[in-house]
Amino acid sequence: MADVAFGIAGLVGTIEACIKFGKFLVQAYNDYRHIDDIANELSVRIQICWSRLSSQLEVMRKLESGMTDDQRELQLRILSILQSKLQAAILVISKPDRHKNSRRIKALHFLNLRESFQSTVADLEAWQQRFEPSWFQFIKTGPAAVDRVLMNASQENSRDPEEPARIGFRFRQSFGNAESFMLAEKVLQSLERRTILYCKAQIGIRRSENRQFIVDTVSRDIVSTRDARELASRLRDSNPFTFGILKCKGLVQPSTDPTFTYIFGVPEGYSTIRSGRELLLSGSIPNSLTKRLKIARQLVTAVYYVHLYDFVHKNITLETILTLERPGEGFDELVICLIGFQLFRYIEGATNTSEADPKDLVYQHPSRMGSKKVKFIMQHDIYSLGVCLLEIGLWHSLVDYQDGEATLRDIHGPLKNLGPDVIKSRLILMSQTQLRATMGDIYSQVVETCLTCLDEGNRDFGDPKEFEIQDGLEVGSRYVKKIMDAMSMICY
Repeated sequence: MADVAFGIAGLVGTIEACIKFGKFLVQAYNDYRHIDDIANELSVRIQICWSRLSSQLEVMRKLESGMTDDQRELQLRILSILQSKLQAAILVISKPDRHKNSRRIKALHFLNLRESFQSTVADLEAWQQRFEPSWFQFIKTGPAAVDRVLMNASQENSRDPEEPARIGFRFRQSFGNAESFMLAEKVLQSLERRTILYCKAQIGIRRSENRQFIVDTVSRDIVSTRDARELASRLRDSNPFTFGILKCKGLVQPSTDPTFTYIFGVPEGYSTIRSGRELLLSGSIPNSLTKRLKIARQLVTAVYYVHLYDFVHKNITLETILTLERPGEGFDELVICLIGFQLFRYIEGATNTSEADPKDLVYQHPSRMGSKKVKFIMQHDIYSLGVCLLEIGLWHSLVDYQDGEATLRDIHGPLKNLGPDVIKSRLILMSQTQLRATMGDIYSQVVETCLTCLDEGNRDFGDPKEFEIQDGLEVGSRYVKKIMDAMSMICY
C-alpha cells in the first residue's frame, strides 16, 4: 500500500483516497474468500456495500465544485472518518502480505482475526448507512448539474435498478414533477382486505397477481387535497430499503365518503406484515441487542426521510410502524417502514385541526397538549421518535390492549390521569435508568436528546426560531449529526 497517497487535502482528495483504499480492501477480502464460508460471505458483503458507496462517492466528487461551504464541510467531516476507518482496516488485513503466496499463512491470519474481519465489514455497512442521508440531502438541494451527473451515472449502470445514482435521480425528480397519481375506485375495490393488528392501515391482496399492498385511508377533513396528492407523487419511487417508506402506487378518492386512500406496494417476498405494537406485545423477543438496534436505526432513517420529503408526520407511534418479514427469517431480515399518514401535512402548510387518539398522548410533546397548542414542527416528530426508541430499546410497550381497550403504562405503573409534563419526566427517567442499563449510554442519550428536543437547554434542537434558516435544512442537518451519527456509532 506504499503507493497509495496519504494526506491529500480537500474534499476531492479525500474522496479519491477513500475510493483507492476501498478498492484495495475489497480485493483483499476477495483474496480470502476461499478459506471458508464465512470468509466468502464477508467478501460478498463488503463488495455489495462498497459498490453502493463508491457510486455515491463518485457522484460527490463530480459535484464538489457546486457545493456550499457548509455542504463541503459536512461531507469532508464525514468522509475523513471513512478514510480513517479504511486505513485502519487495511493495516489489519495487510499484515501477512510478505507471505502472500502462502494460502496456509493467509488462512491462519484470517482465523486469528476473524472477529476483526467481521467487525470491519459491519462497521463499513453501518458507516455507509450513516453517510447516505447527507448524500440524499445534497442530491435534493444541489445545483442543476446534479441532474446531469445522476442521469449519466444511471446510464452507465443501466442494468442495476438499485444503483444509488438511479435512486438518487428518481428522488430528486420527485420534487420537480408533481404528477397526478389518482387511481380509479375499481382498483381499490379489486383488493381483498385484511386487518393489521393494532394498525389503522390494512393489507390489500390482489389474488390474480398474488401480490400484497398496504391500504392507508385518511380523512379529507384533516388532510388537504394538495398535501394528499403531493405525498402520493413524491413517494411514487420511494425505496423502502433505503428510505423506510413504501412506494406509493397511487391515491384513490372514493365517491361515497370524504376520504383519500393510499395504496402502497409491498416488496416482493415480504409476506409477513405486522405493526410495531404487535411486535412488542407478541412475546417474541430478539435474541440480541444488535437486532433491537437494527430496528431502531431503520425507524430513525424513516423519520429523517419523511422530513426530507418536506412533510411532518404528526402520528409516529408503534401503531404506525410496519415490520415486513420474509417467511422464516424473523428478526434477521426485518424491514421497518413508516405508515399512518392520517394527520400528516406539508412542512410549510398550516397546522390542520386534529385531535390525537387518547392512547397516543404518550407520544405527544407537552406543548402539543392542552388548550394552548403550538404549531406542529419537525421537533415534535423527533419527540415521538424518542418515545418509540425507548419502547424498542426496552422491548416494552407503553400501550397495552386488554379486552379491546388501550391503557397507558410504563415500567413503574399506569400513566393514566398524569399530566403531560409528568409523563415526559417519567419517560426521561426510564431512559436514564432502565434503558441505559439495557442499551448503553449512547442509545439512552439519543432517546434523551429526542425527548428534550424542545427544551430551552437543549443545544441540539432547542428554540424553533433558530431553525428559520435558508433552505429549511438546519433541523435535518442536526438530525444527521446528533441522532443518526450517534446511532451508527453503537456497536455491541
